[in-house]
Amino acid sequence: MSYEIIVETAVGLPSSVRQKFGVYKEDIKGVVYMPDKDIQADNDFNNYSPKEFFKIVKKNAGKIRTAFATYEEFSRVVEPLLKEGKDVIVFTISSALSGTFNAFRQYKDILLDDYPKRKIEIIDTFKYDCAGGLLAVNCALNKAKGMSFEENVKWANENKFALHEIGPMDDLRFLAKNGRLSAGKAFFGQLAGVQPVADFTDDGKNVPLGTVKGDTNVEKVSIEYLKATIVNPENQVIFIGHSDREARANKFKKLLEDNLKVKEVVVLSIGQSSGPNIGPGLCAYFYLGKPISKNREEENKLFLSLKESL
Repeated sequence: MSYEIIVETAVGLPSSVRQKFGVYKEDIKGVVYMPDKDIQADNDFNNYSPKEFFKIVKKNAGKIRTAFATYEEFSRVVEPLLKEGKDVIVFTISSALSGTFNAFRQYKDILLDDYPKRKIEIIDTFKYDCAGGLLAVNCALNKAKGMSFEENVKWANENKFALHEIGPMDDLRFLAKNGRLSAGKAFFGQLAGVQPVADFTDDGKNVPLGTVKGDTNVEKVSIEYLKATIVNPENQVIFIGHSDREARANKFKKLLEDNLKVKEVVVLSIGQSSGPNIGPGLCAYFYLGKPISKNREEENKLFLSLKESL
């Protein structure tokens, strides 16, 4: 039985990446309430360039809101496939960060009333933006190898806990304006060149491991953390996600390629559904590694040991 892999815009994949890896051509678009108008999130940035978009986000920190897709938008993408006799797997942003997953489960039930012979599976990625997108890409690659619908759903729900992020957020003033850091800490941290470095938790959140001072040290900790936690890098597609930090992302790419043999590295801009909450300044690796430990105990220990070795 044929099926499609679908993402929503908070699981940030531009159309070029969807096409390249076999993810369905249409994504389910959330809403972004910009200062002067409401828009559908566009991860191809046809409405604003990434630089323009994040400039507006920075200027309006804490004021730009986002919303998950409506039922009409969900059905626009999903229903034609059901009519064709296909099943679908839909990937959403972490339920710890958004109500998208729960809303989509309700949408699914409404649609299946009209298509009782079809299957729709909603995957809570426990991640955001291109991290969740990476899970979808891996499932698309599984599908291309012949993995069944049921096997792929099982694979996704098991392996989402092995998705990691490692990398800094360098715009502390945005974090302060967005209410995620005190103004005093942001001011003095920015002066000192301190950058918070994050990974995911086992309950679907994105929380700093700690801070590192200086670009060179941040880069060293990030690549060493990746090397210590990644599994089978030679068989992996790795994403480098950034928010208006393209030059740094390309530097991270070279650093990775100089240190590790991997299948492929793809540099992506953070998308428009996640961008207003993240803001400018992120640059991070996203990859499959060892399963995240309970309360992230092992990852916290690793980060501290790497920081102490600087």
